Amino acid sequence: MGIININSGFKEGEVMNKWINNRFLRNKNILIAITGSTGSGKSYTSQRISELWYWFKFGKEFPTETHTCFSVGELMKLLSSGTLKKGEIIIFEEAGANLGALDFQHQISKVFTYVLQSFRSMNVGVIFNLPVLTMLNKTARLLIHAHFITIGIDFDRKVCKIKPLFHQLNQQMGKSYWKYMRVNVKGDIVALERFNYGIPSKSLVEIYEKKKFKFVSELSKEFSDKLDRIEEKEQKKLARKDLPEKAMITFNMLKDGKNPKQIAEERGVSLTTIYDSIKLIKKKGFVSHKKQNEFITQ
Repeated sequence: MGIININSGFKEGEVMNKWINNRFLRNKNILIAITGSTGSGKSYTSQRISELWYWFKFGKEFPTETHTCFSVGELMKLLSSGTLKKGEIIIFEEAGANLGALDFQHQISKVFTYVLQSFRSMNVGVIFNLPVLTMLNKTARLLIHAHFITIGIDFDRKVCKIKPLFHQLNQQMGKSYWKYMRVNVKGDIVALERFNYGIPSKSLVEIYEKKKFKFVSELSKEFSDKLDRIEEKEQKKLARKDLPEKAMITFNMLKDGKNPKQIAEERGVSLTTIYDSIKLIKKKGFVSHKKQNEFITQ
C-alpha cells in the first residue's frame, strides 16, 4: 500500500477518495468490508463513503436505489447487467446474514469468484456490510482490500468513527497483514488510525430507508408464508390420522381456499353437513391456512 499525499487539512472522504481513485487508475477493483454491531453506523457509513466518492468522481449523487443490494441475487444481477461504468460502487447490505452461515459463505464465495473472473476489467467496487468479518470464509477474507470497523457514533457531532485497516497479503506465505494507511502531509508521514464520516444527505437517507423497509417487509412476509407452509404440512399429516374420511375431504377443500357453500355443492351434501365437519376439524385443532381459518373459526 503506497503513501497518500495530502497537501492541506483533512476533509471528509478526501483520503479515501484518493485511495479509491488510485486503485481504479491502476486498473484494479475494490472490495471493502465494513463490520460492526447492529446500529453501529455500518450502513450510513457505506452510504456516505459512496456519496462522497460519486460527487468527487461523477459530480452527482450516489444512486442508492439501484446500487444498494439486499441479496446475493440482486447483487449478481447488477454486476452482470452491463450498465455499470468504470469507477462505480455497489453496496451489499448484511441481508445475507439472514441466510445460514454456511449457505451465506457459499453464496458470497460465488460473488468473489465472479468478481475475480469478470469484474476486474470493469474497475467497479463493492462494499460489504457484515456483523463480523468471519461471515466471509478464509478465501474471501484474503481478497478483501480494506476492512473498516465501526467503533462508535459521536451523536453530538453526528459522525461515525471507524478503524480503517488496509490489507497487505504475503503472496508466498498466504499471510495477511492489516495496516493503517499512511499519508504524507507536507513532508510528515502520518498513520491514520481513525476515519470520521458524517450522516449521508437527507435525500439519500430517505431513498435508502424506503428500500430497506420494502426489503424487510418482503422478508417478513416470506418468512411468515414459509412458517404457514410448514404448519399446514404438519396439520395435514396429523389430520390423516385423526379425522374421518369425509371431514378430511372438507379439510383439504378448505385448505384449497373453497368456502363451505362451494364444498357442499361439489360434494352434493347439505351445508349443515359441511359445518358439522368444520366443527369437528375445529375441535381437533386443525387450523392453519388463513382462508381455512376464516370458516373454521366462524
